[in-house]
Amino acid sequence: MWDAVVVGGGLAGWIAGIRAAQRGKKVLLVTEGVGTLFYFSGIFDYGDVERLRHLPKHPYTLFNSQAIVQGKHFVQEICPEYVVNDRPQSAFTVLGTVRQGDLMPRSMVLPDRQEQGEFVLLVPEGLKDFFPETVVANMAREFPGWQVNVKRMQVDALAEWTRLGKSVSSIDYANIWRSEEGQRALTNEIEEIKRQSQGAGRSQGKIVVVLPSLVREYFDSSRTKPYKSEFSLPVLEMSSFVPSPHGRYFAEYLKHRFTDLGGELMIGARALSLNGESTSESQAKACQELKVHSMGKTLRLKGKKFILATGGLLGGGIKVGMARKSIHEGVFDLPLFVPKEWSESQFFAPQPFAQIGVETDEFMRPLDPTRGQVVWDNVHVVGRMLAHWDPWTQRCGGGVSVTSGYAAAELV
Repeated sequence: MWDAVVVGGGLAGWIAGIRAAQRGKKVLLVTEGVGTLFYFSGIFDYGDVERLRHLPKHPYTLFNSQAIVQGKHFVQEICPEYVVNDRPQSAFTVLGTVRQGDLMPRSMVLPDRQEQGEFVLLVPEGLKDFFPETVVANMAREFPGWQVNVKRMQVDALAEWTRLGKSVSSIDYANIWRSEEGQRALTNEIEEIKRQSQGAGRSQGKIVVVLPSLVREYFDSSRTKPYKSEFSLPVLEMSSFVPSPHGRYFAEYLKHRFTDLGGELMIGARALSLNGESTSESQAKACQELKVHSMGKTLRLKGKKFILATGGLLGGGIKVGMARKSIHEGVFDLPLFVPKEWSESQFFAPQPFAQIGVETDEFMRPLDPTRGQVVWDNVHVVGRMLAHWDPWTQRCGGGVSVTSGYAAAELV
């Protein structure tokens, strides 16, 4: 029997699994696919925590300020390259505009606007959906005291691709940067930038190379030993666009951290249902086993605790049919909060459907909204499955996922 069975391989599920395994618990993580981390930009947003904690039923109301800070520091503990700061930090988007974030790798953090210097945008040939002219114009507007120049780069390993006109994604380039050949090519380009800038006397301050792809190997694991070199100039990474190298390698990194701690993993398994019975002390049922379908077989997984982290509407944890009444939670058949109106006519307005999810008590145990009673005594709901919040307009997706996942692990 496992101490905890985590259902779902998104951010909240991995955080819960890693923290529980770190505490010495026997943990199984069950996931049907790769989760939505492949869309992760590399930046965690927490939103205006104190304001959101005063909104009725927002997930942040389940936690005190210390619990939210603990989760943030846990991210830095398992991935030390991430910077924890009391204030939001800024990074470049792939369009050259500036966005704020609450937790990001130090290789993304922008320099002070009051400084003077030169940005050199290093543009790999053939990069898909990347528009250097737009990026340069936006960077110059965001940093009026800085020069912005462009240097184009060809990579021998992808020469045949570009000759055939085949587009190259940022994930393709991230794979190149992890190789000895790619690192050597990048080192040579940066050395040339340094010589040209200093020889021409263009820069009045420091020179910063900007790259639209993952370069630094801060998602490193004991099982992955990429080639590394030190660059002679600071290298600044932009936040990722889809398909996201940051998301891909972060998901891979979390998987390795989990299994290296002794966590067990079941990939490609579809959770079907829970079996349990009511306890004598309350009306809540205690779950005893989870039924999953894997490799053509139905398995029964016994656990003391179960953590639901299946990702809500976009993650597939909530199923919606053509009829309004056909909306349901797809694994445990938990009752859902569903707003009366699903959508707002204005496209950029907060959309009510984002609030759909499972209501819980202070221990993240699922509640029946009509009776206000706990449904399963040993089930905890985390991440996007929680009701009454909007990760887009409230910009708190990473914060809610990390905080709830970490808090659930502390309850195992």
